[in-house]
Amino acid sequence: MKKIILLSLFLLLSFKSYSTSNDVVITGNRVSIRLSPSIKGELLDRAMLGDHFSSVTESNGWQGISAPDFISAWVHSDYVSNNIVLPKKLNVRIGPNKNYGVLAILSEGQEVNPIEVFNEWIKINPPSNSVVWISKDFVSNVINTVKIESSEESNEILEEELIENTVITTNFSFDLNVNKEQGLLSEFQGRLSMSKYGLYKLTSENGEDICFIRGRKYQLEPLINNLLLLSGKKYFIDDLDLPILQPNTIRIIN
Repeated sequence: MKKIILLSLFLLLSFKSYSTSNDVVITGNRVSIRLSPSIKGELLDRAMLGDHFSSVTESNGWQGISAPDFISAWVHSDYVSNNIVLPKKLNVRIGPNKNYGVLAILSEGQEVNPIEVFNEWIKINPPSNSVVWISKDFVSNVINTVKIESSEESNEILEEELIENTVITTNFSFDLNVNKEQGLLSEFQGRLSMSKYGLYKLTSENGEDICFIRGRKYQLEPLINNLLLLSGKKYFIDDLDLPILQPNTIRIIN
């Protein structure tokens, strides 16, 4: 009997309407996420066009957001026992070294959930009080921009950054094909692999290419070579014959 595991990929864009005005959406390509509200702040990661984040505060043209789970957070093991913080205050740093900047501060008695251990450092999810920063030039309130009802809006959302650290072709465009209907809900089944375009690819059991998949590397890379059932919205661009799927859910089929 086949076992199906449902994965909630909350950082993959679902492009749904949100009811809260505390969320913001990224409106630029490869937008810097920084440790402090300054162009000189340490670069932590990049946000993708259409990413949603929880707004926390603002400062001098910068939007403070609750640190997403893909931001690195580390604590020194000397100050943690049985996953409980020992000192009154414990710095959470963005890397496994005291030279890295401080992301947040934990208090005595707080619990941490280790993700991995590197030397004397423990990697954890960013604490709930972690705030990171994005220039307000590249964010907008979700409630005003996210609902998709036309191909023009789809155009604005799909033209986005490719996944970092992947090989892409030169002279490659993400312009939508205006002759095809965009954003249709679809479902595809196949095996996941990496493609040369900086996207992931789904291939049938017969070896036929089905579609390309757009998503974050750390979420999709562990699923490579698995037989998957994916559902979400599909888009067509000028430079590719196959559609690009923007998954809402992914099921691993064993």
